[in-house]
Amino acid sequence: MKELEKADANVPNILKQDGVSHSVFDKANQEITHIPDLIKNYGKESSWSHTLVDTESNSATLICQLPGEGNRKHYHPDWNEWWYIVSGTWEWDIEGEKKVIKQGDLVFMKKNRKHRIMAIGDEVAIRIAVSRYDVDHVYEEKDF
Repeated sequence: MKELEKADANVPNILKQDGVSHSVFDKANQEITHIPDLIKNYGKESSWSHTLVDTESNSATLICQLPGEGNRKHYHPDWNEWWYIVSGTWEWDIEGEKKVIKQGDLVFMKKNRKHRIMAIGDEVAIRIAVSRYDVDHVYEEKDF
C-alpha cells in the first residue's frame, strides 16, 4: 500500500461511505433466500443492501443503488471479487477503462485492479457482490 492510500475492511462502514442508506447484516446464511422477495420487501425507492452469505471463506451481498450511486474507486491487494448483475445498468471503470454492464452479466475483478462502479440509466440497479468480509478495500486518500 502506498503512503497516500488508506485501507478499510469494515463492510458496514464501506457501504455507508458509498451511500447505501439501509443495510441488513444479521440475516445471512439462510438455507434458502428468495431474492425477488427481498427486492420487493426493500423496494426500489432508496439504496439498500442485504448480506446473503457471510462465512469464513466468502460473503455475498445484494446491493441496490439509485442512478448516480455506486462505490468509490479502490482495489483489493489480496483478493479477487466478482458480481452478478440482477437488474439495471452499471458503469464499471476498470483501470480507467469504462464499460457498461447490464442485467445478466457477471463481472470478475482480479486483485490489485482499481475499479469504480456507478448505477446509470433511469432505474435502480441491483448486484450481488461476492468477496469476503475481511478483505481490504484500498482507496487513494482523496477517495477515502
